[in-house]
Amino acid sequence: MNKISVLCSVIALALGACAYTPPLESIATQQAEQLPIPQTWSQESIAEEIGGHWLDDFADPLLSTLVAEALNANRDIQIAADNVARAKALLGQSRASLLPSLNISASANESGALGGGTSSRTALGTGLGASWEADVWGKLSADKAASAADLVAADARLSAARLSLAAQTARAYFLGIEAQLQSDLSAATLNAQKATLNIVQTRKNLGFSARQDLVLALSDVASARDNLAAANNAHRDAVRALQLLLWRYPDTNIKLADVLPEHPRPIPAGTPVQLLQRRPDIRAAEADIRAAFALTARAKADRWPSLNLSGDLSAAGQNLDTLFDGPNIALSLGARLAAPLFDGGLRRARIDAAKASQRQTLARYGQSVLNSYAEVESGLDRWRTLQERGGFLLEAEQAASETLRLAQLRYSAGESDLLDVLTLRQRAFGASRARLANQRARLDARLDLYLALGGNF
Repeated sequence: MNKISVLCSVIALALGACAYTPPLESIATQQAEQLPIPQTWSQESIAEEIGGHWLDDFADPLLSTLVAEALNANRDIQIAADNVARAKALLGQSRASLLPSLNISASANESGALGGGTSSRTALGTGLGASWEADVWGKLSADKAASAADLVAADARLSAARLSLAAQTARAYFLGIEAQLQSDLSAATLNAQKATLNIVQTRKNLGFSARQDLVLALSDVASARDNLAAANNAHRDAVRALQLLLWRYPDTNIKLADVLPEHPRPIPAGTPVQLLQRRPDIRAAEADIRAAFALTARAKADRWPSLNLSGDLSAAGQNLDTLFDGPNIALSLGARLAAPLFDGGLRRARIDAAKASQRQTLARYGQSVLNSYAEVESGLDRWRTLQERGGFLLEAEQAASETLRLAQLRYSAGESDLLDVLTLRQRAFGASRARLANQRARLDARLDLYLALGGNF
């Protein structure tokens, strides 16, 4: 058997060994599925699967436009998108390492005598070289599997970043609307306090009111002005937060809706099993497990010998006419088998580190799943509680407004003290503020629940 036959036999054996690929994904999936998954939610919920495009539930075209603008302008999304592009490139590198590499070369040299002779000699050369590392132990395949899992994780994290930014934009939008409504409420209360002050001043001039009533009215006007200043500041802060999310700060031309949307309909929460398939952070954590298992397999395979095969086809001559003649062409084939002999425990340490990372990803996945369950349960509970409280706060606001109206009538008729009117006005003002805050909190709770369920937009 000649040398070429031996080399071909070695290549055939290497190709046969490369057919073995560790079942990395199945192992990781089995490990991830060992967590207990509840069948239903403990909080009352609608079992049907959550629908897509939750942003459309708010029926606000302006909000949808602002979310689209934020997604296009925000740098965090660009960073996450670049992470996906980087992961794709790294996967391409891993795939390329499984294939042979080819190189072509050409050379031309002119030589002559140093003593000033006129004779010179031209040497031309060209060559085609090939090299390939045989994936005997699955090391390169493990690298590819890890890169593929990293790409899945990066793509899932991009989805999570987009979902989070959409919710942040909607939250800032609703906060800006509430702040404007609170400012309008404070301005209306100030006008009412000023009107009462005018009445008190007139009554005092006529001798029907004591100075105490005038001081009380002046005090409440000052408090109303303070509330208005604070409300205006809160509105400016809310608008600035929205400007930053849109990457157009400073810009005072952001338009907001005049009212907060109402959504009394409960959100379908689906089932806990569906949650694991929907949430992008859980998909990313599962991909991290697959990557960790692949890197552990790669570290283990690194203990065994590596096989590199090479081949070179070269031609050399003095001119192009004879360069490719038979005697000038040479073929060489080679195989290199290298095995680690002593590394001071380096490879063993790499395996231990990979196994530790593997355990970490499993623990993080389990924690992510448990946290997701808790977030959904808390979101369902909070939203339902805020809905219930919203009804109570609306009743309280209506009752406080009616009580104030009656007190003003009694005061105008001289049957009630000014202190009663001012106290009841503060109560009505507080009830209206609480009702507005609850309305916005319900929208926030709805957004949180959308995030917890991994809903698309």
